[in-house]
Amino acid sequence: MKIATFNINSVRAHAENFMNWLKDADPDVVLLQETKVVDNQFPHILFEHLGYNIKTLGQKSYNGVAVMSKHSIEDVTLGLPTMPHDPNARMIEFILDGRIRIINAYMPNGESEISPKFPYKIDWMKHFTKHIAQYLKDELPTIIGGDLNVAIQDIDVWNPVQYKGSSISAPAARAIMQEWLDAGWTDTWRELHGPDKIGYTWIGYRGGSLEKDRGLRLDYFLLNKAAAHMAKNIEIDMNPRRAPNSSDHAPLILTLGK
Repeated sequence: MKIATFNINSVRAHAENFMNWLKDADPDVVLLQETKVVDNQFPHILFEHLGYNIKTLGQKSYNGVAVMSKHSIEDVTLGLPTMPHDPNARMIEFILDGRIRIINAYMPNGESEISPKFPYKIDWMKHFTKHIAQYLKDELPTIIGGDLNVAIQDIDVWNPVQYKGSSISAPAARAIMQEWLDAGWTDTWRELHGPDKIGYTWIGYRGGSLEKDRGLRLDYFLLNKAAAHMAKNIEIDMNPRRAPNSSDHAPLILTLGK
């Protein structure tokens, strides 16, 4: 089974690029972030004929998450339960085919450590920490996928000096995410590729960043103990990022086996 996470940066603006990638990659499940569309305007018709069931949590112009699956989507939770008054559409949780719990998360960016938006980022991450703690030792395989907006180590940033003070490499944000790993969540990219493998999932549009491979690792699959042994491969698919009218993210694809 192939599960992809993809910050689409507007599902309508990049619909053609996304459709072409879906046909080529044929993932079983896609976790989308930054759909930037309210629920009743999500372009279901474009994707349902490819065999996908779809659940959305939308928001006008900003944020938004969606799930597309060729398997059943059950027991859906919209939003972060430990933060019920969050005004932003950032999380969908569901049971896939009765056998795997999946959490699709789009964590706040926060801009910079001195931005008024940064405390919200940290607050959201703390509430998320409380929510996922119950699943770490659960017998049901649990997968967290999405754009977590944290480059957890300097190796995940093409130029750490340039990003000093940025929210994505802020010590406070990194520390919270490191708590998850220390508790036992598996960073699947690092687990399967080792400590020195560079893999950027976000590459900006400016300054020839794509050609120069200047990016950030912001997208993750984190697995609990019951799910970790199922991970057989994880790769970044740069094809849609290189194609015309692309998102500034590339899909991260996790392959599961028995």
